[in-house]
Amino acid sequence: MKTKIVSVAAAVALSFGGAQATLAAAKSAPAAPAAPAISQADIDALKAQLKALQDRLAQLEQSNTAQDKKIDDASKSVAAQVAVNNEQQTAIDNAADNLARTVGDGASSGWIGRWVWKGDFRYRNENIDQEYTVRARNRDRMRLRFGAVGRVNDDTKVELQLTTSENADARSPNQTLTDASSRKPIVVDTAFVEWAANDYVKVQAGKMRYPWVRTSSYFYDGDVNPEGLAAFWQQGTNGFFGSAWVSRLAERSANADSSLFGAQFGYRNTASDGTRVLLAAGYFDHGAVQGYNNIQTGGAGGYFGNSTTTSTAICRTPVVGAGVACLANDFNIVEVIGEYQTKVAGQPLLLFFDYAKNNAANFKFVSTNPTQNISAGLDTAQAVGVTLGRAVATIPGSWEVGYIYQKIEKDSLFGQWVDSDANAGNTDAKGGALRGAYQLAKNWRFNFTYFMNQTNMDVATAVTYPTAQNVFNRDYKRLQLDLNWTF
Repeated sequence: MKTKIVSVAAAVALSFGGAQATLAAAKSAPAAPAAPAISQADIDALKAQLKALQDRLAQLEQSNTAQDKKIDDASKSVAAQVAVNNEQQTAIDNAADNLARTVGDGASSGWIGRWVWKGDFRYRNENIDQEYTVRARNRDRMRLRFGAVGRVNDDTKVELQLTTSENADARSPNQTLTDASSRKPIVVDTAFVEWAANDYVKVQAGKMRYPWVRTSSYFYDGDVNPEGLAAFWQQGTNGFFGSAWVSRLAERSANADSSLFGAQFGYRNTASDGTRVLLAAGYFDHGAVQGYNNIQTGGAGGYFGNSTTTSTAICRTPVVGAGVACLANDFNIVEVIGEYQTKVAGQPLLLFFDYAKNNAANFKFVSTNPTQNISAGLDTAQAVGVTLGRAVATIPGSWEVGYIYQKIEKDSLFGQWVDSDANAGNTDAKGGALRGAYQLAKNWRFNFTYFMNQTNMDVATAVTYPTAQNVFNRDYKRLQLDLNWTF
């Protein structure tokens, strides 16, 4: 810009200088009759043009100065922003370096790299229709579970999970939406340490998940987390496996502690075409349960279908109290399970069976009311089931549907373990369950389960609606509709 202005000024100066020289030459030279005279008006016009050009030059210089200032200010602003950006980038780089060092160090150091967070939320609507009740029950429930796995070192990790609950019920983390929007309790769901001795053996201690392999039957409630010690062994991804455990059921300061001692041994194999086979057998020896009221306290307590008695020959009266019912049987259970999976029309098809027998179900009771008689040997539980398809959390549109039928005699299984939804949460029942799932989106699933059961198949229950009577094979239907989110 300045170069152009100087060039214009030089041209004007040269033009004016030339005019002055010409005028001087004209005055000194002999008069030429052909040369025209330059009037004062012409000189004044040239001066006016020069003045206008000088004024324009001054304006351009002023404008250029202002423009230079703006450019200079902008340059300073850009420089300041660059400095800020450099500072932020340095902070980001330092954080990334710290994270890289944390993760790179593995389990040996670094807080972030040692923790993995997880959780899920379920919203459920369920309708329960039991024969000889005033009306069906409909309720909404929610379940929230949130936890983390922390790695202590390369061989050891600790897991903690919290969950919603009612009455600290071991068989249900569901919280019913009720009580005028009251606060809902959060309790400890799992808390255990796991040590991997090598690639084949690991040990757990604390409040853990089931230490034995289970099928899809309702012999065990999936929400129960046993407490105690367990050891696991596996030959590899395919091959033989086994486990042994002791689960603490009740600690007593002046009497025997109730516990479950058990072991399971099995074989599993998955072929390259997706075919899978599982076979296992287990033994479950419940100690110091017969004669005790070995149940949870509060509203979550109950015997859940197992035979009870008030006989002083069986009940430990100093423990349970005079005239208070106790468990009438011991529970030494043998269980055999099996699964077979193949493909049908491109979808996985899973078949399973589950068989259990309590070798200590010897109690019997003879009543003047024949409907209250309890026979010895109500000791067998069996279940079969089929599932087609598989809903996968990361595959929207995936689905599954299945059916289970089972029959659980009154004292075949320890009632504290059985599922709380099927058969009204009791033994002494039979029936089926239709269930399915559809993956709505990634980590968002719809589930349904419809139980069609009959309770009290061996021993009648007393009902007072519509009239007082003892009832066998009491219908029980329960529909559950779930929306599940995992995160």
